[in-house]
Amino acid sequence: MPHIHISFTPNLPAQDNLETFALNLHHAISPVVASGVENFKSYILPLNRIVFGSNDKKKALLRIDIRMYAGRSDEVKQQVAEIIINEAKKLFTDASCTTPTEISVEVRDIEKENSHSALINV
Repeated sequence: MPHIHISFTPNLPAQDNLETFALNLHHAISPVVASGVENFKSYILPLNRIVFGSNDKKKALLRIDIRMYAGRSDEVKQQVAEIIINEAKKLFTDASCTTPTEISVEVRDIEKENSHSALINV
């Protein structure tokens, strides 16, 4: 069930690696939150426009929001956030990645009774 929303600015280095990044997150987070990898869904969304503080156009942003069913402890949520930040940092190990980049993570609960889905054409 975990849903991961990955948003990024157009100047983000390593954009081509975001799908691999998402898959790595699925595998790294799965045992921590006790949810099978097959239950994860990641949405990779470019941000066409963003304004930083006093309009810093050089800065890039990688924003990751993960939403999971409620009931996990604060410690588990903290561990998930740390995994995401550590995996995100790996995207920028190439020497050509010199753009100042902010990595932002938010871990949110979804109340199960407020979440609905249907599988069709199976």
